[in-house]
Amino acid sequence: MIPLLDATQMAPEVAEEQFTLESKLDRLRLHKTSKLPHQKRLAVILEAVEETLKEQNTELTASAYVIALLSILPEAFTGSELKNQELAAAAVYLLDVVLQHASSALLIGKFTSILSYLTPALSHSDASPALVRSALGCLETILIAQVSSSWLASASENGPRKALSRLLELSLDERPKVRKRAQEAVTTLLSHPPPGPATVHPALNMCVDLVLTLVKEQYSEFTGKSHHHRHGHAAALERKIIFLLQLIRAIARNDMGWPISKIEPLCETLFSISRSAEEFLIMAALDVFQSLFTKMGGDSEEKEKMDGAAFTKIVDSIMNLQPVQTDQQRAPTWLAIVAQCFAAYSGIDEAKAFARLPKLFETISDFLESGLPPTVVTSASQCLIALATTCIPCKILLEKPLTKSTKRTLSEISKSALSLLSVKYQAAWKEVFGILVALFDALDLVADPYLVAAVATIGELRTGEQFEGRAEADGVLSAAIRALGPEKVLEILPLNLENPGPKQPGRAFLLPLLRDNIRNAKLSHFIDYMIPLGDHLSQKLVEFTEDEKTVEIKIYATLIEQIWSLLPRYCDLPSDLRQSFTQKFAELLANVLYQKVELRQVGCKALRILVDSNKVYAEVDIDGLNPFLKAKLSKEDAKKNLEHLSTMASKFLAVLFNVFNQTTTEHRQYILDTINSFLSVTPAEDIVNTFQKVVGLLNPALEAAAAAKNSTPSGKFTIPPVSHTMLDLIVAMVPYLPRSLYSDLSMIFVSTIQSADAQVQKRGYRIVSKLAQSEVGSEYLIESMDSLENAMVSSAEKITPPARGARLTSLIDIVRILPSSDLHFIPAILPEAVIGTKEVNEKTREAAYQLLVEMGNKMAGGGSVSICKVPSMDMDAADVEASINEYFTMVSAGLAGSTPHMISATITALSRLLYQYKNILEVNIVSELVATIDLFLTSKNREIVKAALGFVKVMVTTLPKNLVEPRLETLVPNLLEWSHEHHARFKLKVKHLVERLLRRFGIEAIERVFPEDDKKLLTNIRKSKERARRKKGTAEGGDNDEDRTARKKKYSSEFEEAIYGSSSEDDDKYVESDNEATKNKRKQGNGSEKQETYIIHGKSEDPLDLLDKKALARISSTKPTASVNMTSRQSKIKMTASGKMLVDDEEAGKKATDPDSEMLEQLAAQAAEANPINAYVDAVKNGPVRGQRNKLKFKNKRRRDEDSDEDMKEVRKTHRRAKF
Repeated sequence: MIPLLDATQMAPEVAEEQFTLESKLDRLRLHKTSKLPHQKRLAVILEAVEETLKEQNTELTASAYVIALLSILPEAFTGSELKNQELAAAAVYLLDVVLQHASSALLIGKFTSILSYLTPALSHSDASPALVRSALGCLETILIAQVSSSWLASASENGPRKALSRLLELSLDERPKVRKRAQEAVTTLLSHPPPGPATVHPALNMCVDLVLTLVKEQYSEFTGKSHHHRHGHAAALERKIIFLLQLIRAIARNDMGWPISKIEPLCETLFSISRSAEEFLIMAALDVFQSLFTKMGGDSEEKEKMDGAAFTKIVDSIMNLQPVQTDQQRAPTWLAIVAQCFAAYSGIDEAKAFARLPKLFETISDFLESGLPPTVVTSASQCLIALATTCIPCKILLEKPLTKSTKRTLSEISKSALSLLSVKYQAAWKEVFGILVALFDALDLVADPYLVAAVATIGELRTGEQFEGRAEADGVLSAAIRALGPEKVLEILPLNLENPGPKQPGRAFLLPLLRDNIRNAKLSHFIDYMIPLGDHLSQKLVEFTEDEKTVEIKIYATLIEQIWSLLPRYCDLPSDLRQSFTQKFAELLANVLYQKVELRQVGCKALRILVDSNKVYAEVDIDGLNPFLKAKLSKEDAKKNLEHLSTMASKFLAVLFNVFNQTTTEHRQYILDTINSFLSVTPAEDIVNTFQKVVGLLNPALEAAAAAKNSTPSGKFTIPPVSHTMLDLIVAMVPYLPRSLYSDLSMIFVSTIQSADAQVQKRGYRIVSKLAQSEVGSEYLIESMDSLENAMVSSAEKITPPARGARLTSLIDIVRILPSSDLHFIPAILPEAVIGTKEVNEKTREAAYQLLVEMGNKMAGGGSVSICKVPSMDMDAADVEASINEYFTMVSAGLAGSTPHMISATITALSRLLYQYKNILEVNIVSELVATIDLFLTSKNREIVKAALGFVKVMVTTLPKNLVEPRLETLVPNLLEWSHEHHARFKLKVKHLVERLLRRFGIEAIERVFPEDDKKLLTNIRKSKERARRKKGTAEGGDNDEDRTARKKKYSSEFEEAIYGSSSEDDDKYVESDNEATKNKRKQGNGSEKQETYIIHGKSEDPLDLLDKKALARISSTKPTASVNMTSRQSKIKMTASGKMLVDDEEAGKKATDPDSEMLEQLAAQAAEANPINAYVDAVKNGPVRGQRNKLKFKNKRRRDEDSDEDMKEVRKTHRRAKF
């Protein structure tokens, strides 16, 4: 019995915290069987604490655990002495876990007592690191919980400041893990100030002052010693200073950061340390700099508070710490500090930081010279990339006009960047290319004229045959295209697609780069440059086609395709849309869509992007967008572009409609998307006129299709009839039609869903779905709900299978907007939804499930169901209240169906609904439902049983235990009736259900209701689990060669071992049957899989002649084994009266030297080789035979072989005894 303290002060914990605590304790309870003593001790102590709490009828809350564990600590400590370190380590570890979930009131009220219990663990010299780390975790938790007033006490009093002093002392401990844990605790504590107006922890200044004082004193003592005295004391002092610098890093990493007023004295101290000759001290100081500037770089408030002049001094001092270029230790760290320091400097004073970039670029460039260590070169390139990204402000670049100082700074930066392309830096050119990419992205619009020379240089290098950095060079050219635009880049680097030479190299590689990187370009450049180029290449292609030049035809066709693939990128927010997108260019695009089928998709994509990009840009908030994009194109410009496009929208719609009508089904979707984009900007009057024209074409087409005797064949590669095309266009126009045309849509809907054409029906139902997606359309459907319901109900019998998915989708949309006064529509369409769960098409089944759920939601919302309005129902039937229980009653009526198909569909629907509404159903409804489905398990119809098994799976996994457990006595035997089936699918389902039952209710509850004849299934499941556990353990621990060899000798594969690796044939019957279907499927599905083939060798060493007709007899698909004639050997053994075997050595020796016996053996062997067909006969006799249902069965030769092996072992054993 563990003594407990008074638990009256325990506060209740939040449920979420309790769950988190419980999950942590569950992991600790698993260690009860651990082989490690310290893990097992944790579980034992936790179990003892919980048993004691339960005996005292105390709730297992975090507070109860805390008080119970505190009562254990006096047994481990006697005053300040450590009496039982193992008990102390386990108790404090558990205390660290539960304190994190205890209430703040308990941590504040018990602070003194908890601290008194932890003091021996924190101060005793013999305390293990594990004990100290756990105690530090406890100390961190109770210090975070303290309020602001408690931090006002001095460090001499027994309060939080005194505990913090001990925490800071342990932050300098010699033990690495203890020191690290204490420093983490300091960071976490300072990141969580007490509740109140202050945003900075009250102990932050105390920590800063203390650590600054200590590091100054220690470094002063370190430098004050003479070299002779320092030699003996240097290691301890240097180590102490490094620990202090690590503590400074921990303090600087807190959420509040290092105090602004203390940055300057800290930097002075770090600078003095950085100038020393000790390498480790310098690295530690630079690490502190890095942490300090990293925090400042991401905190805007810190930047605003910092004095620019003071920070300039810090920057100068850091630059004075420049190391030697070949120093692989200090140089990368210094470069990282420079990048972070200037990022913070740019936030404080961006103009001064930008002005210092030229000199800084020149300084850092020296670290990129050839011959320097790769780490230094990489760090220098990353530093320059960071400087270009963070220290070139867009605000300065967007000033119009640019100031002289800005131009001078940019000129000097570009000069330094271009110098990096000289031979001096050739070894670092790949890194230099990354720097140029960053500069192009940073300068963007201002890159011209400063980086133009870089484009020419990179282009010249890129066309060289011996150049290796082509991928990196392509990255620079891509950045140049984004910044300068395609017009400028092609002016510097012409394509030269025809007649390339040494002076005019071909640059076809630019076309893919242009396609991927053009943005906000001028559309006029494509019209004036690319289209003429494409036309010229097309003429050349015609000439090559006439001359039948195959290679040239392929090359020029590819070039034309790549040129036109640029059009969508030119149409992405072009800066000159209104000036360039003229009537002439529109006619050109229309001709392309009509005449050039191979370019039709590209043209549609370009038109779609042209509309959508301007529409999105005009609607979204552009404040967070790229400032350079806002400078090129304003929101008002995008709106004017849309107005300009709307003037041409009706003409483009006519073109797209005609192209759509001439295109096969497979290639229609991208045209339809383009039509939708243009419909969104088309004026209302034009939409009405277009709709009326389409309707005028639709009606004759429907009449002609109805009059036709044979339906028009449809498919992906055929052009649909006009009726299908017009309906597709009407469906696309529905969201944009005015309210006045909805009556015409209703007429079209009613006529199409009555059609015998499945595709017409499908498109008719889509009209309703499209209407329901808009607010105006939903209002119209609600107003005309009566006629809509009648149309849907009357057309149910005429629905064709291909249109059922579209009909169910439309019913979903109708049910979502169904008024509470029209709930009678739900029982009218309920049978259709239930039957839909058995559809072959997956999307149709999903729609049926969704419809069932939507109807359940509508019924759960309340209302009244007029049963008299339901078709085929009594007109005098009373109304019923809508509820989820009533809905289940309606669905359950299908269980009385006349066909197994209807019954199984109803069970499937109930399974889905039970999963959805299990938490709101009444208990009696669920109980009756479970009992009913339990009876269906005894059905003889497999379709019904299959659905019932699915319901049982949902029931077992989702329903509460108290509802399922009473049914186990009948449920389990009914399930097991189907485990004896020959079909593996039911046996496997039953086995999986039994496994779930075992996990849910335990082995005792299931074994109690398990029939005695089926107990072997439980044994099989247990063995399967153990086998899987062993296999998992073997996989984790690794198999040695001997184990693998042993398994290979016994089984030919791991699959056979998993099936037959059991000591009981009866127990493994379920495993064999479960995998029997799998093996048959593998045999049927993998018919082309290679089968191992063996050659039967005789005693002669002559090679097998494959041309011999008798060679077939010596080729076998089974591995041959040497047979042993046990009868002849056993006949040679003499037996005594007592049954002992006697072996005559003389007779054996005579046999060994008898030439006659040797001759007989040779003759027998020759006879066997002379008649190799015997081997084929043996293989047939010992091979598999066809049994019931045409299944292969292998003869059980294994046991006879084992008996023979035992006999042989006994013979050999007796023979050895005789020789001895």
